[in-house]
Amino acid sequence: MTVPMGPDTTTQDILCPYCLEIISYDEQRLFVRDDKQMFEELRVDRRISPLRLADTLRSAYQRCGSSEDGQAHYIPVPYLTNGAPLTVAMVGDSATGKTHLLTQMIAEIADGGLKRYGLQMQSVNPQDHQTFMSERVERLRSGEMLEHTRSAGEFAAFVDALLLSRHDGTARPVAFFDLAGEDLRRTDALTRFMVGVDALIFVVDPLRALPMPYLDPLRGDLGHTRGGDPAFQTVLDRLPRTSGQYLGVAAAVVINKSDLVRFEPPVDRWLAEPPPDARLAERFAEESRDAYAFLRHHTGQAWAAPFDSVLRCTLHFASATGSHDHEGRFPHGTRPLRVLEPLVSVLSMCGLIDDSAADGATVVGW
Repeated sequence: MTVPMGPDTTTQDILCPYCLEIISYDEQRLFVRDDKQMFEELRVDRRISPLRLADTLRSAYQRCGSSEDGQAHYIPVPYLTNGAPLTVAMVGDSATGKTHLLTQMIAEIADGGLKRYGLQMQSVNPQDHQTFMSERVERLRSGEMLEHTRSAGEFAAFVDALLLSRHDGTARPVAFFDLAGEDLRRTDALTRFMVGVDALIFVVDPLRALPMPYLDPLRGDLGHTRGGDPAFQTVLDRLPRTSGQYLGVAAAVVINKSDLVRFEPPVDRWLAEPPPDARLAERFAEESRDAYAFLRHHTGQAWAAPFDSVLRCTLHFASATGSHDHEGRFPHGTRPLRVLEPLVSVLSMCGLIDDSAADGATVVGW
């Protein structure tokens, strides 16, 4: 397939989100997907048609140069041409609800949930994003339980990428990865991926972490036992310590499925709180204090390990679905509670939320 050559495309060296090799925009390595979702080469010539070129590149991919030596992987072109990308990885063992949580986060962004913080959203690749919305978001919203994160083999499981832009026009791609806990424990190549991650969201499952007796019947039905999450420590052990004794990434710890303990203080208070519009640092510090005290009172040290190890870290109460499933379905639909706050905290720590829209990146991170 041949398309016209348009204006020069901005290039910069970035890390491939899959293999961590340096990659920059290269028009000789472009591909598009055909009707059967197979990659076919896209050739760019010198005929001038900027509008057609821009539209085509929105759906184009670049094959990473390291694909010749391993698993082939393709990066959406807008990911390479819109500023330094931000990678966000969900961390947690299987059945912790992190897939539902990430799905609801992206759904709320698509519904305009970041506009109050001065951020507009576009998809990095329209076809991939639409597939995600139909296969994940619409299914979950209709009450269908999603499958657990499946092994992605050599690489981390890429979920979706969004282009977040401020009112001043500056944009930055944000890529989301859902890390299967079992892969983290057995795949060295996958843990190497963690070295290049910008932000982490650790997901705590109350059924594994909390001792409340009224959770025992549900624990028994699901075959869960109490204990720490080995995925947490695997990730913390692999990350470089760039800030003295602390890890330099941005992080949030989410006590997911908080609806299961909705009547416990201070969970009851925070699940009823509306999204913050301003004074983010103050709100997140207050919630972090409450969530940290809640964890340390009811659980062991392991569940608070990310906060104790990461320099910039906040803690949050959330529920991806608002209720527990019954035989693989949510009969009354899903009602996400405070799922966007952990991501807002991470985006603020990483500088994507402007000082005029919130308290800024330097003060968020209790």
